[in-house]
Amino acid sequence: MWWWAYTHDGPGFTMFGPAHIGVIVSLVGVCVLIVLARNWFQSSTGRQNLLRFGCVAIFIVGEVLLQMWYIQGDVWDVSFALPFHLSSIAWIMAIFMLLTRGQTWFEITFFVGAGSAFLTILTPDVGDYGFPHFRFLHFFITHALVIVAVVYMMAVEKMQVRFRSVFWVWLYLNGYAALMFLFNLGVGGNYMYLMEKPPGPSPFDWFGPWPYYIFALQGVALIVFFGMYGLYRWFSRKAPSSVKNRAP
Repeated sequence: MWWWAYTHDGPGFTMFGPAHIGVIVSLVGVCVLIVLARNWFQSSTGRQNLLRFGCVAIFIVGEVLLQMWYIQGDVWDVSFALPFHLSSIAWIMAIFMLLTRGQTWFEITFFVGAGSAFLTILTPDVGDYGFPHFRFLHFFITHALVIVAVVYMMAVEKMQVRFRSVFWVWLYLNGYAALMFLFNLGVGGNYMYLMEKPPGPSPFDWFGPWPYYIFALQGVALIVFFGMYGLYRWFSRKAPSSVKNRAP
C-alpha cells in the first residue's frame, strides 16, 4: 500500500510534470464548467445543496484521513499536524461559507482561501509524493476545492466582493498570523511558515531570509488582495448581466 504509506517509495512529484499540469487543467475545466452550468444549478435547490454539502463532506473526510495518515505513520505531533496552517484555515472558512452563504465567510475565503490556494497549487509543498499517492491527492483536491467553492459562490450564488474587505481581511490575516507566531513559540512549530521557509521552492524564497520575508509577505499579501479585487471588478464588468454579481 505505497499509496498510503508515510515512508514513500512510489512515484515522485515533478513540478509542472504531467500530473501537476493535469491538476491545473482539471481545476480550470471544473471552474469553467460551473460558470457555464450556473443556470442549471440555479434552477434546482437540490443540485446546489449537493455541490455545497458534497464539498463540505470532502473537506472533512480529507482532514480525517490526513490525521489518520499522520497517526499511521507514527509522526503525528502538535507542532505541525493541527489544522492551523493557512491552507487548513482556507478550507475551514470555505466550509462556513458553503454552509451559511455568509458574506463575511465568502470574502475571507475569496482573498485568503482562493488566493493562497492558487499560489500553493502553482508552487506546491507536497514533498516527493507523486500521483496517485494519498498525500498528492489530498493536497491538490483540498486546495483546488477551495477555489471551486469560491467560483460556485460567485457564479451560482452571486456573492459579491466589497472593496473594504481588502483591508479588513488583510488585518484579520495578520492578526491570525500573530497568534500563530505565539503558538509556534509554545509548541516548537512552523504553522504558516512563520519560523522558517518551506523546504521546497516557494514564493517565500523571493523575499529574503527569516524574519525579513515575513514582513515582505505582509505587503505582498495586500498587493495580491488589491489585484484580486481588481480582477473581480474587471470580470464583473465583462460578464453577461445574467452572471454579474450585485454591485458592492
